[in-house]
Amino acid sequence: MRTLDYWEGRLTTIPSTIECVEMRLLSGHDDEPPIFVGPGCINIKSSTDIDFTMFATPADDGEAVRRLVRAQENPYKIVDQFCLFATDYQGTEWACGWTQPNLIGIPKIGWPLKGSFNSLVTHATGPWVSAESGVELVFRPKLRLPMDKAMETITSVNGEEIERRHSVGQQTVQVLNSEITFFYKPTEESLWVTMKTSDKLQHPYAENWLSEPLRVLLGQLTFPRLVARNLGDGTAQVWIRPSPRHVGDSGIASLISGDMYRSREEFWALYSSLLTLIAEARDEQGHPNFESHRITRFYEEVIQATQGSKWVLSMTLASAGEGLAKMLMRPEDLKSDYAEKDIESLKTTVAGWEGDKGLRDRILSDITNAGKRSIGKFLRDLVQRGVLEGKNARAWSTVRHAVMHGNLASPWVSEQEDKRLLDLADLVHRLTRELIQRSKESM
Repeated sequence: MRTLDYWEGRLTTIPSTIECVEMRLLSGHDDEPPIFVGPGCINIKSSTDIDFTMFATPADDGEAVRRLVRAQENPYKIVDQFCLFATDYQGTEWACGWTQPNLIGIPKIGWPLKGSFNSLVTHATGPWVSAESGVELVFRPKLRLPMDKAMETITSVNGEEIERRHSVGQQTVQVLNSEITFFYKPTEESLWVTMKTSDKLQHPYAENWLSEPLRVLLGQLTFPRLVARNLGDGTAQVWIRPSPRHVGDSGIASLISGDMYRSREEFWALYSSLLTLIAEARDEQGHPNFESHRITRFYEEVIQATQGSKWVLSMTLASAGEGLAKMLMRPEDLKSDYAEKDIESLKTTVAGWEGDKGLRDRILSDITNAGKRSIGKFLRDLVQRGVLEGKNARAWSTVRHAVMHGNLASPWVSEQEDKRLLDLADLVHRLTRELIQRSKESM
């Protein structure tokens, strides 16, 4: 029994409308009654856009107006915004999250309010809910992944076979004591991912972690459209979440180069290693990360930058490369090539100079920076170790100095700049693979 079997057909149709017998707009203060109550509807307009329309009755007209104005004037103050809850005509209770409603038209019989929000969640119970603790994800539109098991579909008329089709069907990987299954259904345009929780892949983090390696490997903003957090007690939390469209020409952001179907074993080995790295990372307080890992965030930025200008993409690749390099730097890598006593002696000499104070402070700052190994020097060290190639470090240095001096990339096709972009992308990918390898060695 899979929880999302019940919800997939109902929530993945675009556009669609959920008619609600009652909607409630509450303030950010838990102890207050609803500011507005009334019927309305939720409109699922696209894979990233959801809004609502509500014909509301305020508890107090004057206070309601003040709350609407306050929400508009303080968009970054969450307690001044509204939280929307709704009950549809099937009795399902939806939590819609924070929203900033707008009054549309002049109130007559009810106050017409309209607003948008990011996701929907409901607490599901009943015989269609999985009894096992785990996670279910549905990606729509379908992601094309290399699977090790094929799916065979046979079409027949009166018992006579008229067509037989073969397609990719299922892949199972073992990661951190959990079995994760990727599969397609014969008649649906969705990729499913299911997993039972384990001691290392637990709620509420696992539902986010499972898709992070796919963004790195595919070079796409891959987020599940539907999520089920099966709690193991016959209940589940079910979400419909934003799922951005796939972008074109983003292959440069993919960690896997070439045909991933020919690199199936490498694809799933990298998936497992990335998921392990992400799941075992901890923040400064020693807690697992609910938000995207830093590696994933760098790739998310690169993916979005592929849709911009060459200058934007060059800067983003160079910045991502620098960020990944800093993640690789150990304490010994931070040490300068200059003797500490020589640096301190030079600082003392300059500090005693009685010339222009501004110039003296600038020189002292440069001397202080000389006490740390620069990213450029660290990248050259990685070339010596065989982690990078010389072209990677040269491309990074060229772009960094160009940006510092306000030089733009050529707006037209240039063989030299295209090669530099590829060298920068290769830099990012090589550093990522080195981080993965170090993570495996530290286990």
